[in-house]
Amino acid sequence: MSTNSESLVSNGGFDRKVIMILIGLAAMVAIIMAPTPAGLSMAGQRILAIMVFTIFMWITEAIPYNVSAISLIFMSIAGLGFAPASGTSGALLGTGKAIPLAMSGFSNSGWVFVASGLFMAAAIVSTGIERRIAYMIIRMVGTKINAIMAGIIITSFVLTFLIPSVIARGATLVPISLGLITAFGLPINSQIGKAMLLLAGILPSVTGNAVLTGAAPNPIVLSFLKTAGLPGISYIEWMEYLFPFTVVFAIGLYFLVIKMFKFEFSELPGGREYLNKCLDDLGPMSVSEKKILIIMVLTILLWATDKLHHIDATAVSVLSVLLMVSPYSGVCNWKDLSKKVDWNTILLFGAGISMADMFTNTGAAKWVAKVLFIDSGVGNLSITWLAISIFLLMFIIRFCFTSITSCIAAVTPAIIGFLVELHNPALPITGIIMGVLIVAQSTAILPVTSAPAMIAYGTGGFTTKDMVKLGIPLAVIMYVLILVFMFTYWPLIGLWR
Repeated sequence: MSTNSESLVSNGGFDRKVIMILIGLAAMVAIIMAPTPAGLSMAGQRILAIMVFTIFMWITEAIPYNVSAISLIFMSIAGLGFAPASGTSGALLGTGKAIPLAMSGFSNSGWVFVASGLFMAAAIVSTGIERRIAYMIIRMVGTKINAIMAGIIITSFVLTFLIPSVIARGATLVPISLGLITAFGLPINSQIGKAMLLLAGILPSVTGNAVLTGAAPNPIVLSFLKTAGLPGISYIEWMEYLFPFTVVFAIGLYFLVIKMFKFEFSELPGGREYLNKCLDDLGPMSVSEKKILIIMVLTILLWATDKLHHIDATAVSVLSVLLMVSPYSGVCNWKDLSKKVDWNTILLFGAGISMADMFTNTGAAKWVAKVLFIDSGVGNLSITWLAISIFLLMFIIRFCFTSITSCIAAVTPAIIGFLVELHNPALPITGIIMGVLIVAQSTAILPVTSAPAMIAYGTGGFTTKDMVKLGIPLAVIMYVLILVFMFTYWPLIGLWR
């Protein structure tokens, strides 16, 4: 027992984590014990303190995400339960009434959407149809190196419609890329290998911007906008807003990759034969693949026509999961499917949305927005410079989080609260938040800030330096395109003014 403890201490892991936890707790207690500022309720002050602790845990990873989610829920129940129901004095709210507030994220449509998406992704991957589609697309574009790079991009876009999970898409693209590299006798860290694996690690998050169901943060952001009283966004409207941007950005990524990397040769020898063998090994399309394809086509059609039948996209996702696990129409049973889903992620999403709801409903978001942005004069900037400042802020904050979803959950409510508090009808709040989402999901400079990038990085095919060399000019392209769309396309479709 003592040997294990000494080992932990000698490695520095135990000491560092304990110190980080103690610092987080000290900061939380200091905020709770401080005099309540004017304009902030005691409940809001306590939620702000709990948020500081939780976000610090997310940044430092001193405790696992699932543990931080549970601690957030417990501390919120205690913090709200022993705070006045309103203001800074009066009868306490009570823990019984605090529980629904602390658990509000688990009844949020955004959480249901994300949970359903994770189950859908697990069911789809269990059939293997995603590999068949990927091999067919790459074989179709040809085996010239430039064409294969384009094929990886096209595959990522197609999988974005079929697999509503960034991690699952990364787990699909990386092995396929590895298989191609190995089959052609290339070193994994060759110029071609680096380029393919970097694309496989970056693209899942980038293409996730294009479709409402493409990434977990998308429905979360939508739920935040609705909570703030802003109009909802349909599946088609989301595509209208962000799909063109994502396509242009992906084209920029393609040209950047083929210019930056000096490929060893222009065409992969025996490439078509290898792809044919992969498809032959898969055999004819199975019954499960056919079923999942029919279910996903139906799901996408219902998502795309929500303005006709008025069935919410979240309800459609639940229906899709039901069809995937039901007798006769299903491709797997619930027992097997539940083992393939990351329940920690589902827990984290629910807790994160609860945190954002409490941050807003206690008035803490409004107070923070006033102190940090309005009183500082940032709100007096022109719309263009205000948007640029917010995008740059998100770019900097993004490096503090290893989880895009945690970053969005922590930062977006405060930004929305600030923008709403400006009471400026000319302000394109939804447009600015869409820009914030693009920055959060498209910034690809360090592997550790993205799960798909970490999957690709784990192969050893590229170094952090390789990703930085690609990621910095890619970030410049992203900001240039955001500015171009702010003044051209987005005003035409009503997303910007």
